[in-house]
Amino acid sequence: MIKYLKLFVSGIYSGLAVGVGSFIFLLATYYLPTNLGVVKFAASALFSIGLIIICLFALALYTGRVGFFLDDRSKIKERIIDLIIILLGNAVGAFALGILLHFVCLNFTGLQGLAVSVSNSKVASDYVFMEGILCGAMVYVAVYSYKKFDNFGMKIIGIIVPITLFVATGLQHCIANMFFFGMAFNWNIGMLWNLIAVILTNSVGALLVWGIARLTTLIGKKQTQ
Repeated sequence: MIKYLKLFVSGIYSGLAVGVGSFIFLLATYYLPTNLGVVKFAASALFSIGLIIICLFALALYTGRVGFFLDDRSKIKERIIDLIIILLGNAVGAFALGILLHFVCLNFTGLQGLAVSVSNSKVASDYVFMEGILCGAMVYVAVYSYKKFDNFGMKIIGIIVPITLFVATGLQHCIANMFFFGMAFNWNIGMLWNLIAVILTNSVGALLVWGIARLTTLIGKKQTQ
């Protein structure tokens, strides 16, 4: 029970970290000069602060762990339970920060309007399944890079590059969406369906890259035998 409580609390911290990255993204998007083409990528790169915090402090993020849960197949059932607890913690953290900032930013109508605009764009997208899959793949690559690189600078670059790409291209991340929905504070059934779809597709994207990586490794081993 203590283990699951710690995992849940770690998940909350991760949700808060993603929320911080998402809010910094909103601030940069709103306040940086829009006539500069690099602004979109700069704001997107700042979003990666959330995942950097999560990796540095080894916090539990659903999208960062779902692609790795098949590594130890003897503990699949246990790891599925862990993922559910992590996801619940992530949701609490992301929604809580989003709702808090909604009330903090009530007088900042432009910033609040941007949160609503981002939120609406997530729900209205016609490509949510593809956006979710590609985002899940990008997050897996980011976390994998952090785990595998020995050089600290390369670890950070390995996070920033794929995260910047997924944010700049408008891909959908389930925990970030929870923050945006919380801050927008105009909930509807479309948001619920969006979260369900993005949670599932983020998972599929991460597992697809895991499968490709495993297959490539197996082929490499056979060729060297």
